[in-house]
Amino acid sequence: MTSKNDAAWNKVFQELNLLDSINTSGFVLISASTLKEVGGREPRLMAKQDTLESRPEIFRRNHLVILPTKNGEYAIFKDSNNRSYFVFDLDLGTIPVETHDSSSHFDAIETLNLSTITSEFQAIDYANIVSILKTYTNEPDLFLTIRGKQRSGSFTIALPDQDTPIPINGVQIEVDSGYEGSRAIYIIEAKLGKRQDFHIRQLYFPWKNWSSRSGKPVIPIFFTYSNGLFYLTTFRFGENYGDIEIIEQKCYSVDEDPVLAINYQNSSTTIPLDSDEPDLVPFPQANDLDKIIDLVISFNEELNTKEAIADYFEFDERQGDYYANAAIYLGFLDRRGLRGLFTLTALGHELQRCRTRRCRNSLLITQLFKRPTFRYSIELLIQSQYNIDSIAIEDIANLIQRFDIRYNEVTRHRRASTVKSWLKWIQMNIWFND
Repeated sequence: MTSKNDAAWNKVFQELNLLDSINTSGFVLISASTLKEVGGREPRLMAKQDTLESRPEIFRRNHLVILPTKNGEYAIFKDSNNRSYFVFDLDLGTIPVETHDSSSHFDAIETLNLSTITSEFQAIDYANIVSILKTYTNEPDLFLTIRGKQRSGSFTIALPDQDTPIPINGVQIEVDSGYEGSRAIYIIEAKLGKRQDFHIRQLYFPWKNWSSRSGKPVIPIFFTYSNGLFYLTTFRFGENYGDIEIIEQKCYSVDEDPVLAINYQNSSTTIPLDSDEPDLVPFPQANDLDKIIDLVISFNEELNTKEAIADYFEFDERQGDYYANAAIYLGFLDRRGLRGLFTLTALGHELQRCRTRRCRNSLLITQLFKRPTFRYSIELLIQSQYNIDSIAIEDIANLIQRFDIRYNEVTRHRRASTVKSWLKWIQMNIWFND
């Protein structure tokens, strides 16, 4: 099914013959008013392409990128190597976790804790209150001095694959938070839920803007909060747009061991095992268990469709459906009504009330133990001594066939890759003892 953004952009490209112009000149300039008139959709929604996956299909197929150049105008250009996006080589979930001790005074704060974080601002503010930001930057004093939307100054950038620089003037930029310390200014782009990649414009434009206005170095930081863990990545930009490298990466858990110890024998005897896999929801094909938790924690009436979920996590609508269905599979969400809107279950409400990562992960592993494919896959993990690479996809596919007869061989093997992703999460976050 074609998304609203795909339909709008297909109409714009077809009626304005943009591909021929781009192939001839390397890029085209297009106004927001033209996008709205021809595409029939709000330009800000059409231009919001913050991850590789969130780009419309015509952009993905032709290696195109959109970039604001001034108020009400955009450039669309070829970027054959996707240099406008930074792709993380490794899953953020593989970064070693450090336990961070918060201030003893933090216990007195009632309005912000790990169970109430549902926005980027709250995640950053929490990290600031418990001194994660001071620890990470090695700044004894940090002051929040920048936040929100503003207009950039004037500068030029050389587009990837282009010889002629283009001017940028007065475009809207948004800084999730900017902190000033004694040595530097720290510009933070924040996300709820881990990202595989991001549009570098989100950090580059604020960095470029504030670098021209400050005598102190401006340090760009990509900040991610997911299921109780805080991931921070410091970047360095080069002379040309698209030149970017990682300087430092850290991950913090606050006041608790990031690995949850579970007694395997006790769990096996006390947690009831379903006879078969649930037949009213597809077998999971959403690879990031933390993101499923993030979805449930953040869930409200504005996140009750796959489109809303996709927009929230910046991936396509198909993935929005995958993650909602995975949450249904685990018992945290349900789908009801003629419109098939997602709703929170009693167990989902219980997960939202958890004040610690330990509480959430304990509920999650309990639900996994109830599902036969995952209980027996966990047995394979333990028998392999946590060596996931030694577990054959074929063995997992056979487990899926044993408890869920809906899928053919090809589909079973695709679903088995999701099972291995979840086992990898268990390897990183759960320790089973006797």
